[in-house]
Amino acid sequence: MLAEIREAREALQLTQKDVAEALDWSVSKLIRIENGSVGLSITDLKALLLHYGITDRDRVENYVAMAKAGREPGWWDRYKRTNSPEFVKFLGLEAATVILRQYQLHLVPGLLQVPEYTRSLVSQDTGDLDVQARRIKLRADRQGRLDDIELEHFFILDESVLRRRVTDGESWRTQLRHLREVSERPNVTLQILPFKTGWVEGMQSSFELLQLSDESNDLFLNLEQPDGDQFFDDVIGAEKAAQFMQIFYRLEDAALTPEETPEFIDKTLRELDD
Repeated sequence: MLAEIREAREALQLTQKDVAEALDWSVSKLIRIENGSVGLSITDLKALLLHYGITDRDRVENYVAMAKAGREPGWWDRYKRTNSPEFVKFLGLEAATVILRQYQLHLVPGLLQVPEYTRSLVSQDTGDLDVQARRIKLRADRQGRLDDIELEHFFILDESVLRRRVTDGESWRTQLRHLREVSERPNVTLQILPFKTGWVEGMQSSFELLQLSDESNDLFLNLEQPDGDQFFDDVIGAEKAAQFMQIFYRLEDAALTPEETPEFIDKTLRELDD
């Protein structure tokens, strides 16, 4: 069905940008619909069909029936009962992101955490072992995107992340070794912002930038705050997201190069043995 809808657009010689602007959508939304990375709601389906001039009742009802039958929830849907709607939406966007950029000031990013590290964090929030297990599983599910070599990931970690021992000694070594291994992946660029760099404008808060399509300004910003993450979607928060993209570039320039980072992690590991 998705192929037929895409062909209908192409038959009218409409670009994805043309359709997105006409329906007041982001281009990334239409891209994700057409490639099947997100579900297609009945409302959105009918909007597309009407825009493409497909109004025959039998044909519309057939498409609707196909959409209902083929609707498969994403892995993040299983966490709807235990997380806010905003966070579940974020999980879906993160899973569909083309390029992910993250700066972390305090902790190892969730996408790079080993289970022992995650367990140490969540055990401070709750003693409920079932809740802990769900949160650890959630982190593991999110990390699945790292296995897709077509998806790019850029991480900048403040040196304090490597110095803050969240876990016991051996688990901490496991975490550092994992960072070392991840830094060698072809679709991951990992950099450390060392203390010696001094002050860099914009380094006060951890944040994550999701580039949702091949268009560089198609961004979603997750800004971490003491009272919870603050999300800026790719329409309302476009200006703020673009501002944080410039901050990320400044942090990249100030950080150790990707080639220098593995040795820095090795040095940190050696210091643990001293």
